Amino acid sequence: MAGVDLVTGATGFSGAYVVRDLLEAGRTVVATDLARVLDDPAHQAVLRAVGLDMDHPKLRVVASDLLDPSSLTALFEAPVDRVFHTASLYDYSATLELLRRVNVEGTSHLLDAVDESGGVDRFVHWSTCGVFGKPYTAAQGGKTNLPFAEDSPSPRNSPADTELVNEYSITKWEQEQMVWRWSRDGGSPVTVVRPAPMYGPGSSYGHGGIILAIAQGLVPVLPRDANNYITTSVHVEDMARFAVFAAGRDDCAGEDYNVVDNSIISYFEFLRYIGLLTGRKLPEVRGINLRLAMPVFEAAAKLWTSAERRFGVPRPRILEVQSASYMSSSYWLDNRKSLGTGFEYKYPDVKEGLKDTIAWFRRMGWLTDRGKLLTSQGAGPKLLD
Repeated sequence: MAGVDLVTGATGFSGAYVVRDLLEAGRTVVATDLARVLDDPAHQAVLRAVGLDMDHPKLRVVASDLLDPSSLTALFEAPVDRVFHTASLYDYSATLELLRRVNVEGTSHLLDAVDESGGVDRFVHWSTCGVFGKPYTAAQGGKTNLPFAEDSPSPRNSPADTELVNEYSITKWEQEQMVWRWSRDGGSPVTVVRPAPMYGPGSSYGHGGIILAIAQGLVPVLPRDANNYITTSVHVEDMARFAVFAAGRDDCAGEDYNVVDNSIISYFEFLRYIGLLTGRKLPEVRGINLRLAMPVFEAAAKLWTSAERRFGVPRPRILEVQSASYMSSSYWLDNRKSLGTGFEYKYPDVKEGLKDTIAWFRRMGWLTDRGKLLTSQGAGPKLLD
């Protein structure tokens, strides 16, 4: 299949899988990321371990920075047919100001570069299911544990009847609104994909960080009431596969899709299953209320983050104030629209995906690697990994 695709954040978590899949489909790929990431030997080793050949003859690697518009010009030296915009700052410890600079302002620079190149056939934009916010609780007079579909409520207009849970989600909502406006006002055709929390080989953040925290003993017990909270997931292979699939279909232009597996699973079951796969006993504690425990978690996260910034004390990456808002909320996401396209998920059951993911973590030595669990000072902002 001939054609040229640009992938931003190309060596990040989902970006690497998109590049791999496009190359396997016979496409020519322009892969771009920050220079410091492209030059990192440890990061390159992970890319090889997930099957990405950075020396592929149909791959051109170009360093760029979304915050430097002049660096984006080289991405369009040759005509580009499609853009897969995976790059964002995905960091729950980052400030709202920094998140807006990268996710909103940086994306605006990319859209300008697309316009200056004469446009593309398709712009596939990575959003997040976090743009739906979360349902208000029953105590607030609303309904809970109802699935979010693309049109109820529609994040194209506003997160109606919801509240955005953290600063990352706020900037992703603003970013998505900007992309829709650009397309409507004469920009290129857009397809928006909204991944649920992603997991899979290659990432030690998000769900990957939870796996490492449990494997290394940072989660000693499970609150009984975690049974009352739903979590959702999507394997990174399915995320990349769906984006490539949708980009090749005319009827997916102008559409938005939740990309999420079929699992409806409580946090309790999710965490307990990871404990079983990693050999960790997680006793059930009835006296701990998850929602009431979150302020304690947030206070600890604030103190540790302050110590990290002032004194360079390494912090467990999952110990973040913004993460607490997810852990004390239910998320049920409807994937029927993505299934309606004819797409078939490789991992419709999160338990199957977790088995393969943890097996990969074990082979790579990550389950016992403290360096994968902790932050490192001086690493700088992190694009979507």
